[in-house]
Parts: sequence; structure tokens; C-alpha cells
Amino acid sequence: MEAVMHIVYVGYPGFPVGHAQVERQKLLARGLVACGCEVTVLSRYGVLSQSKGANINPSGLYEEVRYCFTSGIAYRPDSFLLRNYYKLKGLVNEARLLWKLRSEKKLDAVIITTNSFYNVLFYSLLAYVCQAQSILDNVEYWGQRQGSGLLQRIDHYLYDNHAFRFTTKVICISNYLLDIVLKQAPQKPVLKVPVIVDLAKFYTNGNLREPYFLFCGSASYFDTIRLIIEAYELLGNTTYKLYIVSSGPKHLLDRVKQRIAQSTYQGSIQLFSELKYDDLILLYTSSKALLIPLMNSEQDKARFPHKIGEYCASSKTIITTKVGEIKYYFKDKYNALIAEKATPKCFAEKMNFIINNPELGEVLGERSFAVAKQHFDHLKLGRKVYKFISQQEEVKTPIPYQVQTIYY
Repeated sequence: MEAVMHIVYVGYPGFPVGHAQVERQKLLARGLVACGCEVTVLSRYGVLSQSKGANINPSGLYEEVRYCFTSGIAYRPDSFLLRNYYKLKGLVNEARLLWKLRSEKKLDAVIITTNSFYNVLFYSLLAYVCQAQSILDNVEYWGQRQGSGLLQRIDHYLYDNHAFRFTTKVICISNYLLDIVLKQAPQKPVLKVPVIVDLAKFYTNGNLREPYFLFCGSASYFDTIRLIIEAYELLGNTTYKLYIVSSGPKHLLDRVKQRIAQSTYQGSIQLFSELKYDDLILLYTSSKALLIPLMNSEQDKARFPHKIGEYCASSKTIITTKVGEIKYYFKDKYNALIAEKATPKCFAEKMNFIINNPELGEVLGERSFAVAKQHFDHLKLGRKVYKFISQQEEVKTPIPYQVQTIYY
């Protein structure tokens, strides 16, 4: 009988409640559990407000995955002193727990998901001391992103260019990130794991009758939201509504609300926030098309938005732009609608195509689901990662990878 592999997932606070990175963490962990692994997700501290997080147990089982807040609480205290006390407590307890698991021979691998270089250093050192593999799950590229202080810019630079050097193996969400690793650390074992989705949650038919386009994304992507609103305004068609699902700090949501209020078509634009996941899926599956324009930036070339996996699983037409990972999985007017540029005019043209050709929208949606089934299924990707981690011998050459090709 094959020994059970014990894996600990670390680096990103908030599990089991969170956005894209937590969802990826959750689904990859569930995929590994389905392979017979024992997976525990550690959160150093809570990030939810006390009103939202007080009802979450500090440790337990969520969708087949064990989790533990090493700070002892699942929420973020209002007090500055208490917040820092629990962060320190969580840090110490995290290290102690990993050492305890190592002593009990229940620690084979540590998967690190974080956007901070100093966290990669901390966890890779812990894994080394505990004689376990360390695997960086890299989903971000900071590049020359503005708005950060000096220390953050230094951390971002080190994360982009050196974080992958300190772990045993690396998982990358995109070819852009994977190529960086292969060029700068050619001996590093590396694996591509794209966006990931639980298809079983999307086997439902939407029943909302009003025709609408839908965008789902953080309020921090204001330029993207503004582009979508401007494209919608160019349609001059109020029979199709525009639904925007967004969340974030109040000042960012207020900016989105202000832009909607400025629109001539504000009565046809509806903003949703803090939706339950089942309600979000209902909006996905009832829509006429799902919108996700990507900008021609280093960040958008490197990232692979989690929503694309959910959009595909919804069996609805995706309208996006020809940037980054899109070209490896989608072809215009075959399984998606792909605008040449991220401009309101180009995007409006694709939205108009759906209005004028609703029957083709159904075909595109079915084909986008086929992409999810072949490439993004959490069970398939869980097996892929399990095989990657279970190669205990030292790998002298990179694990071969193939650039994904258009599914048709």
C-alpha cells in the first residue's frame, strides 16, 4: 500500500473565505485530497472583520480540507495592539506546528502561495529545517506596478526575480511566469498549473430572464470596469443590461458607483457586491456573455484570472482580449470572442456580436465549457500536482512542458 503524502499549504491568510488566491488554494488542496493526500491549510492570522469572522472556527474541516488559524482566531481584531499580538502568535505557532508535524513524520511537502518575497524565504527555510519539499505556487508578477513604497518595490522585485530560487520546486499559473523560471533557473523542476475550477458546482441552468452582460472582478481593477462601462455605453442598446459584480474597500466601491452614476445608461447598469457563491453562479449561468478584458501589461500577460475558469465552467460566451494566456486556450468566434485591443470600441464590437447572433453565443459557451473540462478541472490538476510533488528524487533537468494549444 502506497504511503499517504502529508502536505501543508501556507502563505496566504484567510482560508476558507477569500477571493481568487484562496479559491485556487482550496481547489488545488481538494484535488490533492482526492488523490489520497492529507492536506492542511495554515493561515497565520485572520483577515475578516470580527463581525464576519467570529463565526468561523479557528480550525476544522472545510470541503474535505483541514485548516487552522495558527493565531487562534479567524478574524482581524479592531485593536492595533491585538492585531500585531495575534500576527506574532500566529508566526510562532506556525513554525511550531510545522516542526511538530515533522517530528510525527507527517510533513512531506510545503506548498507556498504568497505575494511576498520575505514569506517565501521564511517558509522555504522552515521546510528545509523540517526536511520537507517546498513548492512555490506562483500566480503573480509585480513588474513596475506603481503605488508601492520603497520597501514594497524592493520586495516585489525580489519576488519576481528571485523567489523561485529558494524553493525545491515551482508551480506557475502561466507560460510567462514559467519561462522566467526556465531562463533564470534552468535546473529548477517546474510545472504549469493554469486556472482551476470545480465543474460540479456549475451543472445548473440559469433562470434569470433579463438579457445581460456580466463582469466579475475586484473594485481595484477600476480601469477595467471603466473600459467595460464605456464599451457598454457605445452599444446604445438598453435591452441588454450590464451587471457588475465587485467587492473591495468602501473607497474603491464608491469610485465604481460614481462612474455608474455618471453614465447615461445608469438605469441599465446594476452593481452587486458580497454575493453568496451560489448566487454568483446563478448570475454567471443566466448571462448572455461574461466579460473579462485584459490589458497589454506585464501583469496581465503573466496572470491568468481565476474568473476565466469559472466563466468557462458556466457554459457562457467569454468576451476578452488577445493578451497572455488567452491565445493558448481560445480562438476568436470558435470558443470565445476575442477583441484585438483593450479599447471600448473593440470590446463593444464583440458585445454587439452577441446581441446580433444570440444562437452562436450558445455554441461558443458549450465550447468554452469543453476548455474547462479538458484543462481547468480541479481533479485533473490535483493528479498532475500530486505526480509532480511525489517525485522525491532530485530532478536535474526541468520537467518538460508543452505550450497549451487552442482547444478545437
